[in-house]
Amino acid sequence: MKISRRFSFHLSLRLLPTCLLMATVFFATAAMAGTREKVLELSLINLVATPERYHGKQVNVTGYVFIGTENMSLCPYTVQVSSKDCIWINIDSGPYASDADKKRISKKMAVLEKFNGKTATIIARFDKKDHGHFGGWSGALTKIIDVYDHTDESALKSSVWK
Repeated sequence: MKISRRFSFHLSLRLLPTCLLMATVFFATAAMAGTREKVLELSLINLVATPERYHGKQVNVTGYVFIGTENMSLCPYTVQVSSKDCIWINIDSGPYASDADKKRISKKMAVLEKFNGKTATIIARFDKKDHGHFGGWSGALTKIIDVYDHTDESALKSSVWK
C-alpha cells in the first residue's frame, strides 16, 4: 500500500505538536529528578569523626537529644560526656523579629523538647563551620527538614516539624 506524500506531510504536521509536548515533558522530568538532593543516612559518630565529608550536605542522623541551659545538641550516647562528641541543633535560621517568627520558633522548640533525653532522628543540612553556642560543638544541624522518632516508621510521613 502506497501512502501519498500529501497525506504523509499532513500526518507529520498533526503529530509534531504531540511529539514536541512529549519531548518537553520527558526533558523537564529528567531535569527535575536530577536536582533533587539525596539525603545521606549515616551514624552520628561518623558525622563527628569526618565532618569535612558531609559539610553542606543533607544528612539523616539519629542520636540522643539534649536540651538545657545553653545546650541544644544531638549526641551519640545517653550521657553527654563532651560537647565535642555532639552536634549543635540550630532549630531556626531566622528571622527572629516578629510575633510570627517567635511563634514559629516556639513551635519548633516544643517539638524538640519532646525528645529531650530521648533518641530522635533529624534530617537537616550539616555545617562543619557552625560550632554552636560558644563554639563548643563539632558542627551544627541547620535548615532542619524533620525531627522524628526513629522507632516509628509512620512518624516520618506525618511530620510535626513543618
